[in-house]
Amino acid sequence: MDEILFTLTLIFGLAAVFLLVAAQRGLPAIPFYLLAGVVAGLAIDEAQLLDLAQWGIAFLVLLFGIHVDVESFRSTGRISVAVGLLQAGLVGGLAVGLGLLFGLDSVNAVYFGVAAALSSSLVATSYLDGEPGIRPTYARIAESIHFTEDLLGVLVVIALGAFVYAAAPAVEQFAVAAGLFAFALGIRYLVFHRLTARLRGDAEVMMLVAVSFAIGFIALAEAAGLSIVVGAFAAGIAIADDYPHSLELVDTVDDLEDFFSPIFFVTVGALLAIPTVESIGYTLVLLAAVLVLNPLLVALVLLRGGFDGRTAIRTGLTLDQVSTFSLFIAIEAVGAGRIARPVFDAIVLAAALSMIVATYTGRHADEINGWLRERGVVRALGEPLGDRTHVTEGLTDHVIVVDFEHGGRQVLEACSFLDRPVLVIEDDPVLLEAIRDECDNYVYGDVLNDRVWERAAVDDAALVVSLTPERDRAEAVVELQSDVPRLVRVDGTDAAAAFLDRGATGVIYPDAIAAERVGDDLEALLADEISREEFAERGRAHFEA
Repeated sequence: MDEILFTLTLIFGLAAVFLLVAAQRGLPAIPFYLLAGVVAGLAIDEAQLLDLAQWGIAFLVLLFGIHVDVESFRSTGRISVAVGLLQAGLVGGLAVGLGLLFGLDSVNAVYFGVAAALSSSLVATSYLDGEPGIRPTYARIAESIHFTEDLLGVLVVIALGAFVYAAAPAVEQFAVAAGLFAFALGIRYLVFHRLTARLRGDAEVMMLVAVSFAIGFIALAEAAGLSIVVGAFAAGIAIADDYPHSLELVDTVDDLEDFFSPIFFVTVGALLAIPTVESIGYTLVLLAAVLVLNPLLVALVLLRGGFDGRTAIRTGLTLDQVSTFSLFIAIEAVGAGRIARPVFDAIVLAAALSMIVATYTGRHADEINGWLRERGVVRALGEPLGDRTHVTEGLTDHVIVVDFEHGGRQVLEACSFLDRPVLVIEDDPVLLEAIRDECDNYVYGDVLNDRVWERAAVDDAALVVSLTPERDRAEAVVELQSDVPRLVRVDGTDAAAAFLDRGATGVIYPDAIAAERVGDDLEALLADEISREEFAERGRAHFEA
């Protein structure tokens, strides 16, 4: 007990010191966590580091599972599963072949292949999370691909436990794992959503219930001879409740994420070793796969599947980090003495370096997308445009609506009443059928693409109404090289002032509009102009609109 308390005190103490330096200089936290780990590794036994890293990964897997939007996965699951399987299969197979070519035995070649194939980005989750209903297409697709690759990671963990670590092949572990996941689904659909409905508003009790479920599933997994990460993944499925109760659940467990994230990143830094020539070679191959091949392959498949360039590139950029499952598999293997030390050191080093790179790509994804577009990379990969576009010949004096999902229907209704033609620009293929049914003119594509605006005949338009909640897309509308009036949605008064100074004709501030509506209704209620029932009905009508 004293040793674990000393270890945790050292980890959090060093993390706090290095994080303070990062905060004062406005730098990302993850590289400083890794540096704190390098220092901590001088004083902490490796066995303790391996145990802490496993528990840190297990709880991060649980927390990612809680954040998964199951409804979104249902809508994007087919393409996400196809992309995840294709990317992991191709890259993993190539890496296994290279490992065998490098002289690795079959088991170590598999470890090497898994590390190259399974990608994710813990950094990406910070900007993939958002309010339900306003997340961009790339965030929903990326989250679903991450979930698919985590499922693959679970299967690899189970397979290794059944065939590599067991004294004799234990095929029954797959049946046991299937039973555990079936039990988790039963808990989810029969118990947990009812329980959270009853606990709504009681954050403390909800956190205790979530932690109890997590520990319970991990205990069941260990009792069944399964890895703790399998139990954590099953727990995430069991308590990944649906909206709106999921919002309160996510809020209650975010403190756990703040606790386990430093443990994970610091222990990864502490596991870093002085690289040998052999481990450097393996590391370079892994980095080439994770940082270059995986994102480009995902982007290519999405583009060929009909997605626009921005969605494809930004989704690919969320797969630029060695997966937490790959790290867990390597850590479990070194504990069992089944992985070659140079391969393990290469996986840890590649994970640390890819985390640092991911902090940059996560912050500058749109700049990277623009840089690739300017150099013709997106067009060379095959960005679709014409096959999902219909513009009436000679269309003029029309209203261009950007982002159909967030108020586009209301604009269509207003323009229809005024007998004004409308053209919709949208980058979500799921909404395309609805747009085709409700609008005669539409362009599918990225607003950062000049060809999209050419097809939309922006120079002949009467007005551009941007309803997107994404800042970079709104900025693209503001910076249009055209004299057309532009009305842009903003998320705050600072953004409104900046956009107006940069040439926007007007801004749409949803919070201000909502406050004005509530104020008008409340004034009417207090003046006895409407009844309480009418006041409630107006509030319901505003919500539904």
